Amino acid sequence: MPARTILYVHPSDELYGSDRCLLEVVRGLPPTDRAIVILPRDVAYRGALTAALQGCGADVRHIDMLVLRRDLLRPAQLPRLLARLVGGVWSIARLIHSERVDLVHSNTVAVVSGALGARLMRRPHLWHVHEFLGDEPQVMRAALRMLLALAPGLIIANSVAVARSLADGSPSLRRRTRVIYNGVFVRIRARDHAAPAVHRPARVGVLGRLAPRKGIAEALAATALLEAAGTPIELWLGGGPPPSQEWRLADYRRQTDALGIADRVRFTGEVEDVDAFLRELDVLLVPSQRPEPFGLVVIEGMAAGLPVIVTRNGGGSDEVVSHGHDGLYCALEPENIAAALRSILTDGALRARLTAHAPRTVTVRFSRAAYRSAFARAYAKLLNNRS
Repeated sequence: MPARTILYVHPSDELYGSDRCLLEVVRGLPPTDRAIVILPRDVAYRGALTAALQGCGADVRHIDMLVLRRDLLRPAQLPRLLARLVGGVWSIARLIHSERVDLVHSNTVAVVSGALGARLMRRPHLWHVHEFLGDEPQVMRAALRMLLALAPGLIIANSVAVARSLADGSPSLRRRTRVIYNGVFVRIRARDHAAPAVHRPARVGVLGRLAPRKGIAEALAATALLEAAGTPIELWLGGGPPPSQEWRLADYRRQTDALGIADRVRFTGEVEDVDAFLRELDVLLVPSQRPEPFGLVVIEGMAAGLPVIVTRNGGGSDEVVSHGHDGLYCALEPENIAAALRSILTDGALRARLTAHAPRTVTVRFSRAAYRSAFARAYAKLLNNRS
């Protein structure tokens, strides 16, 4: 295979879902390919993704570019946003030229400079969409769909729900969109979960941002309900608040105090070793209150041999679990979450069935090899069409 230079444009420097998906695509490139990854400077990240990318040989660069962040999308910010847009497109276009980039891969709709730079320099472009657009304000949805329509090349959605939300009746967008489900990037293994350890309460983990849409408040309320009913658990919250929203952590701590469960809740902070975090748990809970584009953590918990409980939220995570076979779905409210947890903790046959089938489901439907191969085929299609 001839050497290729692929430019990736990404909006954050963390190790959450879309970050780990990008990292896996880069890791899956053949040795002859060169990966250049562009990350933003607008937020002071810890640099977790940078370190991981550099560890697999990627050339990581940080530039000033526009990232569509909800807290910045206000009329007063328009001049600043336009300056970042123009500057980012110009920087990326120059890089495409100087580094002889063959293909541009924009990871999430939050980065538009990559798509515009690719169009300006007439390079093939792949836009990997990790967002459920149906959950965005109408003006935002219209603007994002217009940008997707203007961008050249393929659009990859990470679930059927995401594909439907971005096409929204547009035959052109529908024709250009393909679905590639996320792969699982932790070790797939079976574990004996016949019962939680008898010397401590069951450990229930939530892995993701400390934000309202992830259902943190509902998980805390469900923990309090179980405690009151005599079924105590330890709730492990793995993740930190979104950038510039550090105050949320204090709010959630105050909620634990108000509910009388401060000694039952552990805030672990951001999790860089997902596999190690999952090994400590007895149950994984994904209590998202808004549509999840996919829910990478769902299949990671299944791969780890954990019984997984997911709220039905209208997004891509509704496509992952076979209820009662390899995981459980429940409604959004704390009472429903508590009832699902209670059934997992008290029904040994159910727990054994879920933990036996979940790793097999992941192996068949969401393997790392299938994920890498799907992107290899998408790249080949784009580059062959160019030639």
